[in-house]
Amino acid sequence: MGMLMGISILGTLNPPTAHAEPPMTKAPSCIKRGWPATVTCGSTPCFVSSCGEGKCPYCFIKGMDDLAIKGWAVYTCASGDSVTGKALLFNTLPFNARLGPFCG
Repeated sequence: MGMLMGISILGTLNPPTAHAEPPMTKAPSCIKRGWPATVTCGSTPCFVSSCGEGKCPYCFIKGMDDLAIKGWAVYTCASGDSVTGKALLFNTLPFNARLGPFCG
C-alpha cells in the first residue's frame, strides 16, 4: 500500500518552476563541488549562488524532499546590476542525473 501511495504522489506532481529567493552573492565553493559556474535562462546569464545536499531550502517539488533529490544548486540571473530571475539545478537519486535549469 505504501508503495502505491508513493506512486500516486509522484503522478500528481506539477511540473517544477523556480520560486525561491536565492542569495545575491557568487558561491565559488559550489563550483569546486562540481556545479557549473553559470547557466543560461533564455539569453540571461545566471551565476551559482548557493548549493547543498539533501533537503533544499529552495526546493519546489513537494513530497520528494530527500528521497529524490541528492543535491541542488540555485542560480541568480542578472542583467547589469538588476536581478531578473533565478534558476535551479538538481542531482537526483538513484542515478545522480542532473535536471535543469528550471528558470523562474
